[in-house]
Amino acid sequence: MSKIFPGCRVKLAFVLSLPDGTEVDAATSEEPMELLVGDGSISPGLEFAFQGMGAGESGRFDIPPGIAFPMPDEDKIFVLPPEDFDGEIVPEAGQFIEFDLPSGESTVARVLAISEEGMALDFNHPLAGLPLVFEVHVLDVQC
Repeated sequence: MSKIFPGCRVKLAFVLSLPDGTEVDAATSEEPMELLVGDGSISPGLEFAFQGMGAGESGRFDIPPGIAFPMPDEDKIFVLPPEDFDGEIVPEAGQFIEFDLPSGESTVARVLAISEEGMALDFNHPLAGLPLVFEVHVLDVQC
């Protein structure tokens, strides 16, 4: 039986959740995640959890803050002045807003607060600094 290591193609069913059970991402055996291990398509902190497993194996991993996603970085918090608002969006604190970058890519920021000074935006990954629970079932391994 092949064991997972970088360069293998794998199919996974998984649930990624917060410790309180809030599900943040999932893939089922009917619609599995397919990936090339080490290609950067998922966090290396999550990949590390299932390396060494084989098809048919399952595991539950408690992922500490900063392992799957980086810790929050204060340099990724910005205040957008009121004159930069386009008026089409009336954001609320806690809402996520998508921004188009000059490179053609897009990114998402969470609205922290809105005041006369502007809109405080957090461009950190939404799961930055959070502990996670990763339950995974390996469906197939091709090395």
